[in-house]
Amino acid sequence: MTDSNDAEVQNALNPNPQALNEHDPNVARDPVCGMLVDKRAANNTLAAPVNEQGIGTLYFCSADCKALFEANPAQYGYPTL
Repeated sequence: MTDSNDAEVQNALNPNPQALNEHDPNVARDPVCGMLVDKRAANNTLAAPVNEQGIGTLYFCSADCKALFEANPAQYGYPTL
């Protein structure tokens, strides 16, 4: 017997709720949580100074992930901003 809440819980935990294709050039992976982000609709990005270091624009799924990254980019494998 399955609980009707199981599907809701699984949907809430889905790191790709929009069913984005990670090989699509318009899709990026959030460096903090790993969620796929549509670059065309992304509200949370970090272009500079990261872009000046040759890394390129980073895309985040939320302002929270962006803030975590900015607080400690080295934790996510990036040089200090």
